[in-house]
Amino acid sequence: MLHGIRGGVAFAVLGFGVNEYLDFYVQTSHSMELNSILDNHIHWTVPSNDAGKKFKFQLAVVAAGVNAAFSAPAGSPYSAEVTLGAAEAGYHRLLELADIPASNTTVSSIYICRLTRIAASSAEYGSDVYILFDDSHYLKDGVGSLTEYTK
Repeated sequence: MLHGIRGGVAFAVLGFGVNEYLDFYVQTSHSMELNSILDNHIHWTVPSNDAGKKFKFQLAVVAAGVNAAFSAPAGSPYSAEVTLGAAEAGYHRLLELADIPASNTTVSSIYICRLTRIAASSAEYGSDVYILFDDSHYLKDGVGSLTEYTK
């Protein structure tokens, strides 16, 4: 999809219809506090205004520390829904998806994620939702580490 912004510039974006998904990976930083929450949200916009219409996203996650088996954190899959206001087209918005419980048991833990647009509870928004960025925030307890496997 191409997304035009004010000023006439168009950019390629990921447009999601219902049941469309994207798989992606998150590797934790060596500065992340071990066994802490990973706060995940998406940055989004829509191409048209449709007040009162809704869209919903789901985030399925499995995670593992180095040399550990992958498993789904408590609560996975996570979901969140948006009800559109009167003037949403072309605005940068955020949707909080998940506070993923402590799954980073080691430095360089890996989260395997699937982001899917799923059916809303009612009044489905008919156009694609443009995902601009998937973002994760975390607690830091240092600037990094001196070796690959230790804090």
